[in-house]
Amino acid sequence: MPPFYPQETPDSCVPACLRMVLAEAGTVISESELRRLCDCTIFGTEALQAVEAARQVGFVKARKANLTMVQLDDLVAQGLYPIVYVGLMPIDRVRGIHSLVVGETDENDVTVLDPLVGKRQVNRSHFEAAFRLTNGLTIMIAE
Repeated sequence: MPPFYPQETPDSCVPACLRMVLAEAGTVISESELRRLCDCTIFGTEALQAVEAARQVGFVKARKANLTMVQLDDLVAQGLYPIVYVGLMPIDRVRGIHSLVVGETDENDVTVLDPLVGKRQVNRSHFEAAFRLTNGLTIMIAE
């Protein structure tokens, strides 16, 4: 599991997630630098901007995709740490879109690093509903 770094601003969940995944791969970079590279605004960070930021720091195979839960399970089984966009209503009963690093999945739960609260387990059915709200939007980081 990547190291946990909390998000430093209310709108920087994607740069915080990117920081965690990059650190796991051996690249240490500040969230403030990632916010700059990602062009993070008060509206958050677009997935393509995060992919471009990862490429700028050497992860040239970084990409975004819309995945199914089965495809996400496969990535995690390969030892990868995808960054997913989720709708928060099914998980936390609040409106909004948020990003999480997925660490483990099983038939009952999904273990994530949530830059707002840390490592947490989310009921799989709630996670799947939240993931579907963003059409499975996922960022995959690879060198």
